Amino acid sequence: MTPNFPNHVQSVSKDSLPSAAQRWLNRALPQDYEMPSSILIEQEGTMELRGRWTPFTANGEHKGSPLSFDWKARLQVAPGVWILAEDGHEDGQGWGGARLWGMIPMGKRTDPEVLASQMVRNLGELPWLPAFALADPSLNWNDLDESTFVIRWNIGDREVMVRFEINGKGDVIRAYSPARVYDIPGGYAEAPWQYEFGDHQEFSGVWIPGTAVASFEKSDGRWEYFRGRITAVTSR
Repeated sequence: MTPNFPNHVQSVSKDSLPSAAQRWLNRALPQDYEMPSSILIEQEGTMELRGRWTPFTANGEHKGSPLSFDWKARLQVAPGVWILAEDGHEDGQGWGGARLWGMIPMGKRTDPEVLASQMVRNLGELPWLPAFALADPSLNWNDLDESTFVIRWNIGDREVMVRFEINGKGDVIRAYSPARVYDIPGGYAEAPWQYEFGDHQEFSGVWIPGTAVASFEKSDGRWEYFRGRITAVTSR
């Protein structure tokens, strides 16, 4: 059964999706789920920042039709010193940057490469937003096997792809992209990227991963940069 959507949302039939995706959504969503206009996800954890793991708290507001998000994280880098990191995309524009004490700019990027990177992230976080998988008809779904499916997504001339793996229970345990853009001094590079999910549990009536670890597979090895836990989910 497809969740009930607000009138302005064009829903996708769950029955049209790959079998592995259907198993995931049957596991994650109750049959009588009422689709919100947006979902606020709160997190805590640590992020790798210049060679040290730095504690953070974050909240991200996600919308489903079309997919978009606005994520803000507060990183405590030293006693009395904190940084506000900001990522997101909406209306064909991606952004990423930071501000010292939430006020002093420390750099912001809005190049087309940033949009592509944030699109990959948005797809990779669908395991936290299972109903929004049905909210955007521009997503292109494909089966790989009984435990794996792929989503491709185009915005303008940008196409990204994320592969999802589920376990025997139907929980998504991994989201993987063969190429996600990341910042380097003076430009950008790309490398395979993934979320590894665990500790699945119920938040606001929806079954989602409670934890995630994010990493890139760079030419010189694995770079793990994010270890996060969901602390609250609020539907609006």
